[in-house]
This record gives sequence, C-alpha cells and structure tokens, in this order.
Amino acid sequence: MTAAPPATELDEVRAGSRLRHALLAREAAIIVAVYVVYSVIRNHAPNKVAVANAHARDVLSIEKNLGIDIEHAINHFFVQHTAIVTVANYMYATLFLPSAIFVLLWMWFRAPRLYVVQRTVLLVMTMMALVSYWVFPAAPPRLLPGGGYVDTVVAFGTWGKTAADAAANTGHTVSNAYAAMPSMHFGWALWCGLAFFQATTVRWQRVLAIAFPTATLLVIIATGNHFVLDAVAGAVTYAIAYAAVRVVRRLSVAQEAGEERDVPVAA
Repeated sequence: MTAAPPATELDEVRAGSRLRHALLAREAAIIVAVYVVYSVIRNHAPNKVAVANAHARDVLSIEKNLGIDIEHAINHFFVQHTAIVTVANYMYATLFLPSAIFVLLWMWFRAPRLYVVQRTVLLVMTMMALVSYWVFPAAPPRLLPGGGYVDTVVAFGTWGKTAADAAANTGHTVSNAYAAMPSMHFGWALWCGLAFFQATTVRWQRVLAIAFPTATLLVIIATGNHFVLDAVAGAVTYAIAYAAVRVVRRLSVAQEAGEERDVPVAA
C-alpha cells in the first residue's frame, strides 16, 4: 500500500494547482478582452462601400497581372457541388474562434513556453489587422458589384452572414463585411497550424496542422469571402507579428542577462 504524501507536499500541490488555474483564468480574460475590443473596433471601421469596392478592384487587377486571379473559377466550381459548398460555408462560419481556443489550450497544457510566444503573436497580429481595416477597407469578392462571384451563404441558405446584411452593414452587426484585407480567417488559421505544428511531435497531428490552414485558404476563396491577396496579407501580418515578438523577447532576455552581470557579488 502506497503511503500518502506528507501534508506539506499536498499543500504545495494544491497551491500550485490554484495558481495555475488563476493564471489560466487571467489569460482567458485577456484573450477574451482583446477579441471583444478587436470585434468592436473592426465592426466600427468606416463603412465606405465605394472605397471598399475600388480597393477590391485594385486587388483583383493586381492578381490578374500576376496570373493568380483564381477566385472566380474556384467559387463557381464549389457552387456546382452542394454538399461541398455547404461544408465550406459552415467551416467559414464556425471554426474561426474555436480553433484558436483549442490551440491556445493545447499549448497552455502541453507547451507552456511556446504558449507565451504564440499567444503574444496572435494578439499582436490581430491588433495589426485593425489598422488595415480602417486604412484600407476592401470588399470581399461576393459583394463586388459586377464581379460575378456567388455569395454561397445566400445561394444555399446556410447559417451565416448574408449579402443583404453585409450591404446594409452599419458597423453594429456581427461582422464588418468590408474588412477583408488582410484575411484574419486565414491569418488565424495559419497561426493555428504553425503553433500546433511546433507544439506537437505526433505525425498525424502535424499533418492536421498543415491541412487546417490549407483547407481554410480554399474555403475563404470558394465561399467568395476573400481574394488570394487577402490571404497573402494575412500571412504577412502573421510573419511581421512573429518576427517582432521574437526580436522583443531576445532583447528582453539580453537586457535581463546584462542586469544580472551588473549585480555585484557579495564578498
């Protein structure tokens, strides 16, 4: 029969558990607060429809010059397959926040050091995107007049934001439809994939980590919600945020090391 641990050890374990729960609650509060602020500011970005449409046409023009204007073909291919486009609609509408929460929790319990870095990256890139939504409002393909793209939510009657809702967006609805550049659906999915890939060594989990942002890229284009360059901008936003966080952390570590060297040693 195994002897029970001493009371002092139990107290330490319980104290450690309480501290961990308190830290988790604090982290959750910070992330929720940032997401709420992000949503409010994003939804109150200037609703300049004419400007947003002009920017979308500029984006499409650049894509045509680069030969990457594949949105129309993918959108119309998906429209011909009801089951596939229905799945795509629900993926777009439901996976944005839950996937990020899952990865954050995974890192918290499995890779806490990585959590500190990647949580900060997620927050920084999300705040960076807000600047673009205010400075560069852009319409998604499905709302571009004369673009010929199909709004798959309207066409198939699935749950989600409709074109009519988006066109009447006053900044007080669920989402600002004219905040398409950069695509944070793809930016967050890329963050989820790369963070999860770093946090695990299991092969099938790493395959899933690669598959998720890849599938998200296809979904945001197929549903008429983003141009390819919106996704590229989302990836660039992630890259800048990640690089900035790493640089700041290295400078912080170097500064702490320097301060430790400057501490006089007692005789």
